[in-house]
Amino acid sequence: MFNSLRKVGLLAALFASATSAAGAEGLLGSPASMVHQHAIAVEENYKFLRTPLDVSRLVTEGGLVAVAPDADLVLAGVSFPYARPEVRAFLMRFARDYHDSTGVPVTVTSLVRPAALQPRNAHKLSVHPAGMAVDFRVPRTPAERAYIERALLGMEKAGMLDVTRERTPAHYHVAVFAEPMLAYLARRDATDPIVPRSTAATSVAVTTAPAARTLDQVPRRMSADSMDESRLPFFGLAMAALLGMALMLLHAGPRPARDRH
Repeated sequence: MFNSLRKVGLLAALFASATSAAGAEGLLGSPASMVHQHAIAVEENYKFLRTPLDVSRLVTEGGLVAVAPDADLVLAGVSFPYARPEVRAFLMRFARDYHDSTGVPVTVTSLVRPAALQPRNAHKLSVHPAGMAVDFRVPRTPAERAYIERALLGMEKAGMLDVTRERTPAHYHVAVFAEPMLAYLARRDATDPIVPRSTAATSVAVTTAPAARTLDQVPRRMSADSMDESRLPFFGLAMAALLGMALMLLHAGPRPARDRH
């Protein structure tokens, strides 16, 4: 009996390991996936925006729509809170599902990004300038990470999006494919419509910037999207230490001069 239980446990462990490996492989991304994302953007005749002024123009034309934080969705460090209409529709549904399943809102760290302000490590075929991509912050708990990865990989398998887990900084890059995504959302809305609920204040600051700024008014690179967030606590400690040293020197005052013999 004991040996049988051991065998069952071993098989379960092997199955879990294989499932985890398969999920990790699906999140690795590839050059082919970047080519695929870019090709779809070209096929959809999306404009690849170069400057913040281009973003502002496309917002005026209706090609981009505002994405606002609410009880289900947090925007953290998002310099341009706009996306394609299908991306916003996906975000509203996905954020609701994520919040209902995990008890916390999902956090978005980037939406549309003009090419002139892409971080230095951005792929040359990135579709952020086309407004069809969204970056999600990697959740802190294993349960939350398991949910977001399972849900996004399921949608990727169904052809609705392409997801890659990036490491520097840590986030999930998602490219949304309009036609299959809108068809899926229409089916969901027909059977399970989203009922608006009141906007809840969140503890994470929402950092946004108007799209009409000129290049002279914004950083050359979008530091909020590209900075490794793990370094921020160390920066705060270092600043506090320097301030403490300055205060000690200030209170010490000048030393009395000694007579020289």
